[in-house]
Amino acid sequence: MAPNEHPSKLFVEVTTRCNLQCGMCVKQNGAGGIPEGSMSPGTFERLAPAFPHLHSLVLNGIGESLLHPQLETFIAHARALLPESASVGFQSNGMLLTEKRAASLVDAGLDRICISLDTVSDDGIRSIRSGGKMEGIVAAFAGLNKARARTRKRDLSIGIEFVLRRDNITGLPEAIRWAGRYGANFVIVSQLLPYHKDSVAQAAYDT
Repeated sequence: MAPNEHPSKLFVEVTTRCNLQCGMCVKQNGAGGIPEGSMSPGTFERLAPAFPHLHSLVLNGIGESLLHPQLETFIAHARALLPESASVGFQSNGMLLTEKRAASLVDAGLDRICISLDTVSDDGIRSIRSGGKMEGIVAAFAGLNKARARTRKRDLSIGIEFVLRRDNITGLPEAIRWAGRYGANFVIVSQLLPYHKDSVAQAAYDT
């Protein structure tokens, strides 16, 4: 079978900037060397030939996508070129997701969004994601649900991603139940990745 000329799924990191400091992030280990910056419209436009061939376009990487001032423009441009069955989405910590922003994202053509939720305890969120607040997560879900209810264009899929740690693993069932009550369609559970060599050695020792 001949290889495809284009990918079916494309991850595009629109920014490396972030509004939180999460202990498990590669940016916080002191040795990542990740520069702060955001993708230019010109660079995004160069990806356009791949859009008609995609099944999924994911607009995030290390950074918080909502910090990019032209995120809705990128979504609308991609949505116009993507196949009808394809999805465009991104992951967010949710702290900047107001009701107004949720509406503008859905109006631009957003299909899927995943909110980081590692605990439903406000103290837990503050310790895991410095700068994060549970009230911000609640507000994000409220805005997304309202935007989903009013849209007539496409259905919006809302989910959470839970990063497993020793200090939060017992809270996973509660987080899943919370997400279900607040309208989540899916849950992603991922393991903590050690980025520093000392962490790798410790992880190997513990297993």
